[in-house]
Amino acid sequence: MATANTMKPASDVSEFHAHIYYQPHTKSTVEALRSAMQQIAGRRLKIHSLSDGPRGPHVTPMFGVDIPKADLAEVLGFLMLNRDPHSVLIHPVTSNELLDHRHHASWLGLPHPLDLTHL
Repeated sequence: MATANTMKPASDVSEFHAHIYYQPHTKSTVEALRSAMQQIAGRRLKIHSLSDGPRGPHVTPMFGVDIPKADLAEVLGFLMLNRDPHSVLIHPVTSNELLDHRHHASWLGLPHPLDLTHL
């Protein structure tokens, strides 16, 4: 259990990443979600292209979004209300990518498998 002396400060987080997963039969709805995010967030977010195959630790098709700390609440609220039927992994970006994906992550919807050997 963490104590006051071992707790990590929030300043260790440089930004957040979201990974929005889809299946071949939901590709059109994930494209619509991606387009809506681009329209709403403008240039504040870096929205990556769709990846129909594995990318890094992500074995399920997905697209990623780089989220500045100041925009997390807006993006998280948007995804909570509009993600269906897609699962979303959200994690902080710190100096430890493995811990970010394994221990510091949160899921909206059902978790998808990750291949953490890539981290």
